[in-house]
Amino acid sequence: MTTTSPRDGLALGALATALAAAGLALVLLPQARAQRPALQGVVTLAVDRQGGLRVWNQPLAPQRLPDLLEQAQRRAGHQRRRVRLRLLPDPDVPWGTVHGLITRLESSGLPLELQLP
Repeated sequence: MTTTSPRDGLALGALATALAAAGLALVLLPQARAQRPALQGVVTLAVDRQGGLRVWNQPLAPQRLPDLLEQAQRRAGHQRRRVRLRLLPDPDVPWGTVHGLITRLESSGLPLELQLP
């Protein structure tokens, strides 16, 4: 028969709490990073299944993209921040579509992040 002391229970409780905190951090930290506000200069471009673009949950015509990037750079310039682009493709978007968009966005000279689903 084994006996456990109160210390063993406290140690197991502390270990369980630490593991829960680590698991929570693994979920919350990427979410916090993904939700950086536009005021910090992050422009998130979501690509839907058909290749359509959405910015701030609003549809965006592809021909308006250069104007949007220019406007974002002007706003960030007033705040002395550099605009960063984040591309968020839908899981069903063909990689060729994503690659073509990456090529277009890289030509803007702005830093680009690709957030895969």
